[in-house]
Amino acid sequence: MANKRHNRLATMGSQGHTTLIPFKDELLAYMRDRRGTERYVRAFHLLQCVKRNKREWLTVYLLTKQIEAANQQVLDEVWLGYAATFWNKYGHYDKKHILNVDETSVFFDMPPGKTLAEIGQSSKVSDGEKHSHREKLPKYFILKGTPGGVIERQELGTYPPGHFYVVQSNAWMDECVCSMYLDEVLAPCVDDASMLLVDNLACHVSEASHDKVAETHFSVVEPLPPNSSSRCQPLDVGVMGPLKAMLKTAWLLEEDNRSGD
Repeated sequence: MANKRHNRLATMGSQGHTTLIPFKDELLAYMRDRRGTERYVRAFHLLQCVKRNKREWLTVYLLTKQIEAANQQVLDEVWLGYAATFWNKYGHYDKKHILNVDETSVFFDMPPGKTLAEIGQSSKVSDGEKHSHREKLPKYFILKGTPGGVIERQELGTYPPGHFYVVQSNAWMDECVCSMYLDEVLAPCVDDASMLLVDNLACHVSEASHDKVAETHFSVVEPLPPNSSSRCQPLDVGVMGPLKAMLKTAWLLEEDNRSGD
């Protein structure tokens, strides 16, 4: 048998990889069918397809799947270390004076941001597819608009009462918007020296924010460790992350129901 590979190589090559999905051709056909009509293809869709048609295989696969936990372990260590330091520093505070603040973006339509597509093929999606202490502070909504413009002058007054609304050109939390939040939302809710737990967004941990919280509200700002919000930020872990995941799942389910899948 002739072999053109170098004699230092231990094998003849071309052994190939073990096939993990025995029905890969069916799954590929399903993906191509969706992309042929410019529809989203996400891991969600593949899992739904497997659940419907190959549930027995999926059950066996999940039982043998080993979850990579290295990154999570690092985050857990950061979280535990931060928690110990935090309570050592603020354990004497009454729980009602420990305030947790966070922000997130929520759009009127929540389709996925990406889709799977074959190499070299279009990834276009058709337009039809893009459709604690238990005391909660009022919500602070930042809308995209021009300060002093039509939205601020004519719309904000029609929004549901009980919360606060402000416009910003990019719907971002900047120094000005953060300062308004501290004055209009936080101040009326603080009746004693408190601690404000925030992430590391620049306007949250700026000198101006520290000074305003200290001088006006007689409180302190405590930033979370860098790049740890997904584990250490209670609002992100318990509220915003799950909420946005459920919104996207609901959107995908609604889209599938419309398509008859």
